[in-house]
Amino acid sequence: MTTEDGHENIRVLIADDDEHILDAYREAFSEPESTREIRALDALAAELFDPDTDAEETPHFNVVACSQGDEAVSLTQQAADDGEPFDVVILDVRMPPGIDGVEAGSKIRELDPDVEIIFVTGYSDVPLEELQRRIPPPLKLHYLNKPLSFSQLAHDVASMVRSH
Repeated sequence: MTTEDGHENIRVLIADDDEHILDAYREAFSEPESTREIRALDALAAELFDPDTDAEETPHFNVVACSQGDEAVSLTQQAADDGEPFDVVILDVRMPPGIDGVEAGSKIRELDPDVEIIFVTGYSDVPLEELQRRIPPPLKLHYLNKPLSFSQLAHDVASMVRSH
């Protein structure tokens, strides 16, 4: 999906029970004012001096964050009902006291078979093969261990969405 100004818009749902982690995600997926200004100047320069050159677009991330798995499932359902499905869902594996990320991921996959799902955990007790068996297809399922490089994750999410 693209924004009104023609930029790529990537919808991301993030579910993690740690508010500090959610803040780190929000920061990584936000665009500082200085980046917007530089991008606008680059676009103007390309238009004025080399209109045949396609500048690589910086994506706009539309991030929705929540702290529980059942809330992530509800938000996915609402997004589908609104005709604005998420491109990527990032789920913490453990989110007490509600359903865990794996169960939420399974329900989300039923609601949206095309969404990319990224599981993030500080533990190594959930084998990737088990996740792939429970939540097919394997090519739309990813697994990362904490600690994360949040800025690298934002770049990877944009690359993941662009490759499909």
